Amino acid sequence: MTARRIEGPEAHAVKSALSHPKEAIVPLYPEIMRGLPIGVLVLHLENPQDVRSYRIIDVNPAAAEITGATLDDLRGRTQAEFPGLLKGPFANRCLDAIRDREPKNLGEISYGDERIRQGIYSINVFPLSGHFMGVAFENVTDRKAAEQAVRDSEERFRLLVEAVQEYAIFQLDPLGHVVSWNAGSERLKGYSTDEIIGKHFSVFYPPEDVVNGKPEQALAEATQRGQNVDEGWRIRKDGSRFWANVVLTALRDTKGRLHGFAKLTRDMSERHEKEEALTKAKELLELRFEQRTTVLARVNNELRVEIADRERAEQQLKASLDKLRALAARLQKVREEERTSIAREIHDELGQACTAIKMDLALISRKTTKRQEQLRSKIESTVHLVDDMIVTLRRIASELRPRTLDDLGLTAALEWHAQEFESRTGIRCRVIVPQERLDLDTERSTAIYRIFQESLTNVVRHAQATRVEARLQKDVDELVFQVHDNGRGFDPDEAKARKSLGLVGMQERALLLNGELKIAGAPGAGTTMTLRIPLSTQAARKRKQD
Repeated sequence: MTARRIEGPEAHAVKSALSHPKEAIVPLYPEIMRGLPIGVLVLHLENPQDVRSYRIIDVNPAAAEITGATLDDLRGRTQAEFPGLLKGPFANRCLDAIRDREPKNLGEISYGDERIRQGIYSINVFPLSGHFMGVAFENVTDRKAAEQAVRDSEERFRLLVEAVQEYAIFQLDPLGHVVSWNAGSERLKGYSTDEIIGKHFSVFYPPEDVVNGKPEQALAEATQRGQNVDEGWRIRKDGSRFWANVVLTALRDTKGRLHGFAKLTRDMSERHEKEEALTKAKELLELRFEQRTTVLARVNNELRVEIADRERAEQQLKASLDKLRALAARLQKVREEERTSIAREIHDELGQACTAIKMDLALISRKTTKRQEQLRSKIESTVHLVDDMIVTLRRIASELRPRTLDDLGLTAALEWHAQEFESRTGIRCRVIVPQERLDLDTERSTAIYRIFQESLTNVVRHAQATRVEARLQKDVDELVFQVHDNGRGFDPDEAKARKSLGLVGMQERALLLNGELKIAGAPGAGTTMTLRIPLSTQAARKRKQD
């Protein structure tokens, strides 16, 4: 409850309410007792010779609330049950009030026990008729704490203001005269406290500002708006000038009455000099900008011309690249056709010729007699040479263009080449193909087969692998072919630096079919080649756009 002194009309009401004997108080004034915002007790001295016999015969709700007790806790209690009160002046002052028939202000008493909340209580006593006594009290603990907090805050603020060295902080009276001065003010403006107290703050302004009424204008604006913020030149005691940032704040009490002004001044000379230097630099920069605008416009036009020329060159380069790609495709096709033709001629013509030679040699061998043992041995040797030649011709023809690719399709050709590779090199080679039949055109089949050939060639030359696995699978609209070995791997950047023609050829074959070929590998982790080729024209167009 807020602390208030019990005086004026309220004290009169309390005294009037308590000025009747015991038998009249309770029936006549219950509403007054109940409605009073302060604590009220009615005491009766049962034994005039013993101050401990004061008994509480009535108590109002505010008294219970203030003390933290209930009405039943207080009503009927004697002072003997509150031993703490006997140690102070309370009991004797109550006797004095009855004896003198005058109200007594007992001041503020700190008290608390098992029934009464600990606190500081402001107490007034009022004598009633006979041995009856009225006690009115309030708990002023919060007020005391608040007052002490305000005093502590004011002291801390005063010490803070005094300790500030970087800012001038001082106060003015309502007319603008200096009434306080901190160490920062003395350091910044050069005046000691004794020199400046009582002087008008216009002494800090240049003469021209004083003539123009700038100090009065600042006071008027702070009075009207609550604050005035300004930057400008100010004068020190020695007459030197400095650029200051000034905040002038009106100080008003709770009723709005003006008590003066607080003024905070900062020396901004260094910042002001930098701003002036920055302004000059900006003006110089703008001048240079204007001077170079023409040059930039001319350079811009030249760049536009150069960009246009470069775009034309890029278009021409793209057209040339497209032509080269088309030429490469044509050469690839012609080379495959030539390989097919040569392979067939070798297989058919030379193969037939070797077969005829072998048959003739066999006929000659049968015509020889036992005496011609040397001739027969020579014929057998020649037959072996012809057999070796037939095998070689078949291998050459297969490498040029395997008949399996044309006769049985891609999957059979891949499996046959894997077997040939494994038997020739001793490296295990496994091919995994889809179960369903793949209807691929000659161009795609040839490209996949040649890329497989080149991959295995690279394995033999560089990988030092013991196992190779190839997997051909069909996705939604593309064909995916992957070759993985367990070799030593490679560094892609190093491979690019060497500009391997084998890798370039594989990349070109994939690009000619609008496909994509990636080779991933790391030293010691093997190498994986992945080829993706679209199966339909629509998918190829989409991949090309991507």
